[in-house]
Amino acid sequence: MIYLKDFKQGRLLYEALDSDVRLGILDELRQKGELNLAYFANRFNVSNGAITAHVKKLHAAGLIEISTSSGIRGTQKICSLAADKIVIDFLANRQEEGRVDSAQIDVGQYVAYEVHPTCGLATRESIVGRFDDPACFSYPERFRAGILWLSYGYVEYLLPNYLTETTRLSALQISLELASEAPGYAAYYPSDVHFSLNGKELGTYLSKGEYNDRTGSVSPSWWYGNLGQYGKKVTVTVGADGTYIGGVKTSPTRLTDLGIRPGEQLRLRISVPENAEHRGGFTLFGKGFGDYDEGIVCSFIGK
Repeated sequence: MIYLKDFKQGRLLYEALDSDVRLGILDELRQKGELNLAYFANRFNVSNGAITAHVKKLHAAGLIEISTSSGIRGTQKICSLAADKIVIDFLANRQEEGRVDSAQIDVGQYVAYEVHPTCGLATRESIVGRFDDPACFSYPERFRAGILWLSYGYVEYLLPNYLTETTRLSALQISLELASEAPGYAAYYPSDVHFSLNGKELGTYLSKGEYNDRTGSVSPSWWYGNLGQYGKKVTVTVGADGTYIGGVKTSPTRLTDLGIRPGEQLRLRISVPENAEHRGGFTLFGKGFGDYDEGIVCSFIGK
């Protein structure tokens, strides 16, 4: 979900939507999931250069994700939807009874974990403890961590519950920056990353790889070049008709199935099971690392 509290912040979004070709690209992705640039050039009978320009606008507006894939025809750019809906809240600055806004959790603020090497975590200043030692995930410095990684296992976070007896939710949205965790690094290293809330399955995100073809936009200068540099923004949205990840329905779990009540704990688990088909681990980017300079963002959208 793209949620704008200030409609004036949506200029890139409005510009991206002001094109029949770009609207057509979004519609094709809505129907087919993932497509390469050559498909769009053929579908809309325009040049590769023009399609590249259209896709860049959609990406800049946060509407699509772009990844690379290597095959018999060489390296291709693959597009997929990055959002399942757009909400423009014209009245966000007014006080609304029952309104619950966003909270941000630092990646080191997990309340439970099980990690297996390769693994580690770091603050903006230094590595916490040692590489590939799960014991370091218990160190007090981990609360200041801006990045963590593991080959399989999980981390679990306690989400803040701001609900009151008068709150009525229409959606719960969780967003974070994520990549796979390859030994060394690999642009293509698929991983099945699972999300659950209070034990309810929210679906699986297929991370395509670990990215370090460039440095992360906000990563510290000392960060090792042979480790993951940035990830993809992953958005999990639980609504009235099920759960969506990146605009694709991944689970029948609905908001009502979660049974969220005021005062109760909300435990978000991010995991890669040991028996996953693609056991490629994950790297979780937070403040001071990657491209987005933020932790795990949890948004409660009221009716």
